[in-house]
Amino acid sequence: MGTKANGGDRPPAPNCRILILGGSKGGCGRSTLAKNLLVLAGQAGIRAIGIDFDAQRTLAKWARRRAAAREKLSEVVPVEVIEGSVDQWPSIVRQISDYQLAIVDTAPGVEHDMSDMLALCRDAALVLVPTSPNYDDLESVVPWGASLKKVGSHSAFVLNKANRRTKSFNSARSTLLKHGNLVPIEVPVLEDIATPSSSGLAVVDFAKGKGADVMSDLWHYASREVGL
Repeated sequence: MGTKANGGDRPPAPNCRILILGGSKGGCGRSTLAKNLLVLAGQAGIRAIGIDFDAQRTLAKWARRRAAAREKLSEVVPVEVIEGSVDQWPSIVRQISDYQLAIVDTAPGVEHDMSDMLALCRDAALVLVPTSPNYDDLESVVPWGASLKKVGSHSAFVLNKANRRTKSFNSARSTLLKHGNLVPIEVPVLEDIATPSSSGLAVVDFAKGKGADVMSDLWHYASREVGL
């Protein structure tokens, strides 16, 4: 069912919902959101796998640090991440068919593989497009959101690194609402969200971590939208 990005038939992954963290701008928080969503999926008993399409392999490196951390912290839920690229999607589909959820961390500059990425996003259960309120980020993600809408992708913007008390936040929110769906949860600027990554952890590993409740809300939204 479905097609390869290059137009050929590809095998289906009927049991696996695809959640994509995508966008054309680097530094918008895709990897951070992917890490937390993978951990929350594991905590919820969902058999999930991460797929790292970024050449820097941020998500995959974090997963390896997490495996090392689990040697001392057995209560930390395991996370599995595989590496690849969008042109390898047909073979990746075969690897993920037994999982319930695959969370894809894409590379910045999706315009370099635009047709392949749009084909993948069209078939995904949900595409989340993180962006900061910064004008440069908005200028990049709004056209990408329009491209997703054009191909019929189920997608939504996520305001990341947000500060509700600033004018830029209100302006960014208005801009995004004009151009597509907007997740009703904003991810604030918090050191607690980014810091655990260096140890292979995520803020949701800590019951009282600042920002854990926001990530949990994002998980509830995403899991419902993908049908889990």
